[in-house]
Amino acid sequence: MLLQIRYYGDKILRVKCRPVEKITDEIRTLVANMIETMDAAKGAGLAAPQVGHDLRIFVLRNYIETPEGDLSLSDPVVYINPILSNPSHEKETDTEGCLSIPALRAEVERPLKIRVEAMGVDGVPFIEEVEGYNARVRMHENDHLNGVLYIDRLNLRARKKLEPALKEIQKKYHPAS
Repeated sequence: MLLQIRYYGDKILRVKCRPVEKITDEIRTLVANMIETMDAAKGAGLAAPQVGHDLRIFVLRNYIETPEGDLSLSDPVVYINPILSNPSHEKETDTEGCLSIPALRAEVERPLKIRVEAMGVDGVPFIEEVEGYNARVRMHENDHLNGVLYIDRLNLRARKKLEPALKEIQKKYHPAS
């Protein structure tokens, strides 16, 4: 079932999410619906607060480079109660967008590599070391679980340039606020 994506200006996007205490049928259904919603919106990832849930869950598909240099997508990967650590000192700047901030993109600097500890929807814990774009997606989605949006990582000048468009998004999706 497709879930309603929450947009810039929605208070839930600024909430520090709570841990998942137990993987229930409700959690499994939420995860399946998040994957369906992410794919329908053509997103690289999706975090629970983006669909109205203050839970520490995000889903994504890894980008896989083929030997020919083409990109393909992996099966969906689920992260429950993720912990990110060991960011590399080496940084990389790349363009980011967000399903909750439609049609806007900006250059964001992030560590090139990151370590992730999480639990899958099956309840099995896992650890991974990722780099490049796949690391960026995890850091972006994990930020959502802490009430942080990619625009918060921009310098003042870059953020100021986006302000008019952000106000338009807020007006479109939250006309009463």
